[in-house]
Amino acid sequence: MPFKELAGKLSAAGLTIETWKEVDGDIIFDPEITPNRPDWMSVYGIAREIAVVTNQPLKRSHLGKVRPSQVLEITIKPNYEIVPRITSVIIRNVKVKSSPEWLQKRIKQIGLRPINNLVDITNYVLWEYGSLLHVFDYDKIRGHQMVVELSKGGEDFRSLDGIDYKLPKAAIIIKDLGRVIDLLPLKGGDNTAVSMQTTNVLLHSVVVDPIITRRTSQTLGLRSDSSAIAERGLDPNGTIVAINKAMELILELAGGEVASEIIDMKIKEFKPWTVDMSHSRLESTLGIKISATQVKNIFEKLGLKVQGEYKVTIPTFRNDIHIEEDLIEEVGRIYGYNNFPKNLPASAVPTTPVAYKKDYDFEYSIKKTLTGAGFNEIYSYSLVPEKQLLDMDIDSSKSLRVDNPISRDFEYLRPNLLGNLLSAYKLNQANFKDIKLFELGKRYLGETLDKITEETWLWVIQSGEKTLELKGLLATLETNSTIRPATKLDNHYWFHPGRVAHIETPDKKYYGVVGEIHPKILAKWEIKERVSALGLNYNLLEKLSVQTKKYQPIPKYPAIVEDISVIAPEKILYQEIVETIKKTSSLISSVDLLSTHENTRTLRIIYLDHSKNLTDQDVAQIRNKVTKKMAELKVVLKD
Repeated sequence: MPFKELAGKLSAAGLTIETWKEVDGDIIFDPEITPNRPDWMSVYGIAREIAVVTNQPLKRSHLGKVRPSQVLEITIKPNYEIVPRITSVIIRNVKVKSSPEWLQKRIKQIGLRPINNLVDITNYVLWEYGSLLHVFDYDKIRGHQMVVELSKGGEDFRSLDGIDYKLPKAAIIIKDLGRVIDLLPLKGGDNTAVSMQTTNVLLHSVVVDPIITRRTSQTLGLRSDSSAIAERGLDPNGTIVAINKAMELILELAGGEVASEIIDMKIKEFKPWTVDMSHSRLESTLGIKISATQVKNIFEKLGLKVQGEYKVTIPTFRNDIHIEEDLIEEVGRIYGYNNFPKNLPASAVPTTPVAYKKDYDFEYSIKKTLTGAGFNEIYSYSLVPEKQLLDMDIDSSKSLRVDNPISRDFEYLRPNLLGNLLSAYKLNQANFKDIKLFELGKRYLGETLDKITEETWLWVIQSGEKTLELKGLLATLETNSTIRPATKLDNHYWFHPGRVAHIETPDKKYYGVVGEIHPKILAKWEIKERVSALGLNYNLLEKLSVQTKKYQPIPKYPAIVEDISVIAPEKILYQEIVETIKKTSSLISSVDLLSTHENTRTLRIIYLDHSKNLTDQDVAQIRNKVTKKMAELKVVLKD
């Protein structure tokens, strides 16, 4: 079938294939393999999967039995805790030479460089069956003895590619008399590597501890094809297949004869296990109807033996299957999730959010508004130095201190975000004229861990005396909310007296501050120009802003628009004028500021009745009420 179609079938079954290319007339693809499926780390394992999804027979490997002759000997001291199985065989009178063209082609296609026929065979079989293989020069093994153990740390080791290593503690190694000859399963040793002069070889395949393999690989910064497979978990019965296949190829391509029995040392017999599955549980979990014949057919194609409904025998290469749900997942993915009926959930659609729900849409809209206004977001550390607290007149004894700080710069949990924003401002002031920054993060209040409380705050700072701009920004942030905060002039230690406003909700609850930073605070951060800031309790802002959206139809009747100009005393806030006008009549839909000139403000009032057309007389009555209310505020309406 076309490879694009095959790639789609494999991806639908969980073996994701995103790209492929043609090399030397063959399709080469690199599948995305999940960590729980090491059986896919081989050509044979993927061929098994292709046979299942395409309903084609799998060509089984038929390995001929080679008659051994006991001529050469090797003494192996195993360590079953770290290497549960080690399978070896000796072959004598081999001829090391270049690999034939077909083998070199395959080695190149998997991204490796052909070395010689022996090394190429081990790499070929590694990728064919997913089992580790290595070939030693038998005559270079001192005393013809091998000991499997953990490194003590500090041992010298030169790999077969000529790189020197100092081994970490607890790496899996093989030693002969007094030296390391193999770093399992990362690299073979240079001291026992095969060469053009090699005539006798020891071939072995091992199963190693995946955790130790991963740790050693990370410690040395060394990763090989063998380690990538081994750290996922190897098939403990794969060593016999790999040894026989490699031995067959060596005898074919390098000549020689088997010079020992197959030495198979293992901690135990690795036998298949059984997992039970209920057909009713299968159907209720997947939500489909499927016949027992289909289920058994799926299991058998996957290489699983089935008795009744259903006692399933799991082969050792499928170490990811241990419970009933694992078997149900296998049926589901092979049956095809795309073949499931497309039904809506039978239960009612939930109308209340779950307890742990977080509205990222609101956070995204806030950040999008700020970045659209030219602000840059920063992320700063939650730990701050004591100096920052003292500079902001905060008692450090009232803040939570880390008992073992990594440095004095990361000592206290921050009680506010403004200090870090000022530090970021200081770093950027030499390079940028107009600085606009914001941060959304947590502050921590309390001096002990059991009393600590967290609050999420949004802080914004901007170059210059921009208090009015930040108040405008505040109104923009609240466009989608129900909040109409009242502001009042007040003093604040961090802000300039008379140039600061506390922000309150309609029920007079404090939730923020806006104004110009006090010069004495700026001096402590060595900031010479004027800086304005806006701080909001994000938890409260989000709580009051998130509401159930209600559909409002487009008005059937037209609105009447009227512009008026007012002259207001300095002590009368614009917000107070707007709220007074809106309270005059329910038919006033909106009041917006069009322009200002000295002490004159031009306002646009929109009148709207959803039940009928408004007349000039209706608007005149409302306007008269507005005039009276404005007179009570000492606000004059201009003709």
